[in-house]
Amino acid sequence: GDFTALDELLVSAPATVGPGPWPDEIAAQVVFQRSLGAVLSSLRGNRDDAERGFFDALALSGGQPVDEARVIAYSLRAAFASDGEPERALDDVGRARQLSSAVGNSELAAVASIGEGWALSELGQLEEAARVLQDATENLPDSLGRSVAQLRLAEVELMMGDRASARSSVDRARETFLKAEARYWAARAVLLTGSIDRDRGGRWLKLARELALPDLAYERLFLPEGALSIDLSAKSPVCRDGMPIVFLTRHAEAAVRLLAMSGSEGMSVQHIADVFWPDVPLDRQRARLRTLLWQARNSLGADAWRVQRQHDLVVFDRSGVDVSGSITATAIAAEFSSRRKRSR
Repeated sequence: GDFTALDELLVSAPATVGPGPWPDEIAAQVVFQRSLGAVLSSLRGNRDDAERGFFDALALSGGQPVDEARVIAYSLRAAFASDGEPERALDDVGRARQLSSAVGNSELAAVASIGEGWALSELGQLEEAARVLQDATENLPDSLGRSVAQLRLAEVELMMGDRASARSSVDRARETFLKAEARYWAARAVLLTGSIDRDRGGRWLKLARELALPDLAYERLFLPEGALSIDLSAKSPVCRDGMPIVFLTRHAEAAVRLLAMSGSEGMSVQHIADVFWPDVPLDRQRARLRTLLWQARNSLGADAWRVQRQHDLVVFDRSGVDVSGSITATAIAAEFSSRRKRSR
């Protein structure tokens, strides 16, 4: 996960091999280095650089060592640089397997199964995707490769609504990454754990940020899935990509507005409880507040981690969120007070 050191290695590598043409052993190294640089560009969101890197890698030809390196290039592009292009990923998987068979080394294309599984999930074939990724977790030859497949499997299982299986898969992957000090993949696994374990999402987010190094690839991990916006004074205040989020209760929606209004200072649990249930005994207030925060997190889905309990404070992480309009705790309290009076 030390991508700065990898940058230095990739920048210095061309000088050590010269301009070419190269013998097959050196050409194979160049294919692999260019592919690795392309993967890094993809993780950083530099799609054009990634495309050029893989194009340059796959343009080289030669004997068996070069073909073996090209199998790796196809496999890496399928697995790590084809989001939004599932058909191309499946084509790359086919090329990798065909070429690996031709050189007599079928294990070379094993990592391509990660790309195959994710491509199938993008095409909506979730059960088939889960099967392919499950096979990959059992058959990939190295532990880190298996763990990347487990992480992808967990993502697909979460899409299928199987939170228990997703948690089991990501737990295994996360522990392997942490033990191997694979910081980038560990941070990804920790963030996915937070999406599954919503009640403790803030703790997982803190760990992910502790793992992250100063690099764009890490920064992109913390970008929201779909642009979240909150207009504090609107009728449907919380939207993702312009579409209103449907909350489990009106209390949960109002709580998100209240916390978004409070910003980084947050709001005490007692203040929140007094806004919604001023005449309720303290023990019942706290029980209702726990339910309220659970409802807010579940309604926010992938952004559940933003609602964070910090001792006696509740904070809404507004990073990357477009917050506009205004509202006060007094106005929200009055709104719910009038509802209570009407219901009597």
